[in-house]
Amino acid sequence: MSNSVIKNKTVSTRVTLDVSERAKENLAKQGLTVSEYIRLSLVKAANNEVRLVNFLETPEAKEAKKEAESGQLETIGTLDDLTDWIDNINED
Repeated sequence: MSNSVIKNKTVSTRVTLDVSERAKENLAKQGLTVSEYIRLSLVKAANNEVRLVNFLETPEAKEAKKEAESGQLETIGTLDDLTDWIDNINED
């Protein structure tokens, strides 16, 4: 019998409280905890069994690109507004 030791690695991530709660509720309906789901997801990623989503190819992204290319843009703020918003996120 081998005396090899299996070493575990802890992985953490940050999400909003709302996302966490909704994920817990939806996964519980399938009999899973968030930890179990993440563990299964990482095993799939390690085994190259994950199909990544290319968000730039979604219908919404394609429509947004078409609107931008045709000049159908709506300004919702300035670059300074964006910088301020990012700075506020980084402070939290």
